[in-house]
This record gives sequence, C-alpha cells and structure tokens, in this order.
Amino acid sequence: MQETGAGAGPAGTVLDEAQDLAAALAAVAGHPGPVEITIGGDRPVGPQMGSVVRRQAGERLRAAGAEPLLLRAPVAVDDDIPDEGVIAAVDDALDLCRGVGAGMLVLALGGVAHRGRQRQRLYSMLAALAEAASDRGVRLMVQNSTEVDEVGMLLALLDREHEQGTLDVSAPGTTSLAWDVSRSRAAGQSDDDAWAVVRRAASRAPVLVRGLRAEDDAELLRALPGYRECRALGSVITVLTADDRMIK
Repeated sequence: MQETGAGAGPAGTVLDEAQDLAAALAAVAGHPGPVEITIGGDRPVGPQMGSVVRRQAGERLRAAGAEPLLLRAPVAVDDDIPDEGVIAAVDDALDLCRGVGAGMLVLALGGVAHRGRQRQRLYSMLAALAEAASDRGVRLMVQNSTEVDEVGMLLALLDREHEQGTLDVSAPGTTSLAWDVSRSRAAGQSDDDAWAVVRRAASRAPVLVRGLRAEDDAELLRALPGYRECRALGSVITVLTADDRMIK
C-alpha cells in the first residue's frame, strides 16, 4: 500500500489513464487501498460493459485490493454541452457505479467559478443528480474546481433543501466533497483554510482528498490538525496521483 504516517489509513491510487482491466488489477494489487477510476471506453470500467461484465470487473478490482472503489464521471458539471447532456452522462455513470458495486462517484464542477452556468442553474442540476444518486445508493462526491468553499456552499444548500423536505434523498450524506488539493492551491487557497471546510464536510459524510502526490500527503499529515485522525477513522479517503498526471 502507499506509504502513510503511523495511525493514518492507507492512501490509495488514481487510475485515470487509458488501460485495460488487467493493467488496472496489477496497479491495484501493487497499492491496495482506495482506488478512483475514470470512466471511459478505453478504461478498466466503461459504458460498453454489459451487466455481467460490470459485476465481474467490480469483484476482481475489490479482490485485488480496491477498497473502497470509486468511479469518476467522464464529464464535469460545467462542460460545454446542454444541461440534459450532463445529467444523462452522470446518470449513466451512476448506473455504472451500481453495476460494478462502486459506492461513490466523483463529479468535478469544472470551471464554474470562471465561466458557464449560473449558480442557481448549477444548483438545480446538482439537486437533480443528488436525487438520482440517492435512488441508486451511490454517494455523489462533488469536486472543487478552485477553492473548496464553492462545494461547501452547494452542500449547505442541499442540506437545507433536505431539512425542508424539498430534496428527495435518503440522507444529507448522499452528497459529499472531493477536495482536489492541486486546484485549491492553484486558486491561492491555503491548505489550512481549505481543510477547515473539508473537515466540517467530513463530519457529515466521508470526503475524498485527491489531486496530490505522496510528498503532498506527507505534508498534510504533518501540518493539518485532525487530518491523520480523520484518515484513521475513514471519514477522509485519500487517493494519490502520479507526478506526470498532476495539473500544471
């Protein structure tokens, strides 16, 4: 498994390159723990799979050490396609999660802080997707494009709608946060400020930490109060990205 500090849960792996299932199984076996796989026709998990193949792929990945298994949607909320296209693509990704037995789907916000859909329109889309995720028993992990506060605000709005009975989800934890460390850093947000938002989110449902290398993870383990403990408790799930796959 990936190296971690004593007392922390294992850091996992991001598989976002074109590869077949056999290559993915070898990668997972070499670094068992959480695994995030991007959906695609040239990836270990894709929409071309039938129901039996989906189930078998999930079983083989978990047997190799993928625990938990997360899928990443092939679209972002702010992709330059009609709303219906985004919703349909995420809906298909949720079905794929259910087919392979992945309990979480990572969904990037894209560049909503800078372009694209208005905030209310974005929120309406996320509310619809949260209901679809709840219906399938999948947790929707919403990833920041810049500062993590943008996701924290959206989760707060979803929680309020649930409390008022106007959001049809099984529990507020149907949606959670995926903190892309590289993107919050690129936006100029300090790790301490980002962690304050992420730690609050982790108290309501498990969160994902991604967009970081092994050395970045070691830095967070040293510097962020409670990060190590949250990892040990499983309220924070961390997956590492290879140096050459980090955003520039």
